[in-house]
Amino acid sequence: MALERKHYIGILTASVVALAAGTAAQQGFIPHWEGVDHVAIHNKFDPKGVITVCNGHTNFDDPNLKEGDYYTNRMCSELLAQDLPKYNAQLASCLPADLTVTDHQHVALLSFEYNIGQGNFCKSSVARELRAGHRAAACHNMTLFVKAAGVTLKGLVNRREDKFWGEEAWCLR
Repeated sequence: MALERKHYIGILTASVVALAAGTAAQQGFIPHWEGVDHVAIHNKFDPKGVITVCNGHTNFDDPNLKEGDYYTNRMCSELLAQDLPKYNAQLASCLPADLTVTDHQHVALLSFEYNIGQGNFCKSSVARELRAGHRAAACHNMTLFVKAAGVTLKGLVNRREDKFWGEEAWCLR
């Protein structure tokens, strides 16, 4: 059995960020949960004014994005590869610089933060438990974040709790 690399989340080098972005994208983890929308739309579960395309790329990522814009599969893959280093930096900003995580934990945490946003992640019980050194508790707490606009969404329950692809399961690996 191959040993999994551990790395410091707060001081990721460009090559590790590229590796993490490639790992998440190549394994299909984030696209698996985000899906792909080739046409930019406003989803009814998103806050007013949020436009989304591809794998969750929003007009907060690109202020020029507008409803009806069309993206190919290749464009969506490129957007995700461009977005992940930014989200990784946001993730790292909420956690101690000397925190080490496995590749699986990193992918799960990055997916989780990508989904709930930096502000929500930084003040979450997941980040709090990680800062306290309680990794398993942090992983389990991901399952608490299954609502959008106060409504429990089956897709978020699946994303957090699926026994193989779920963020909790990957985080605990």
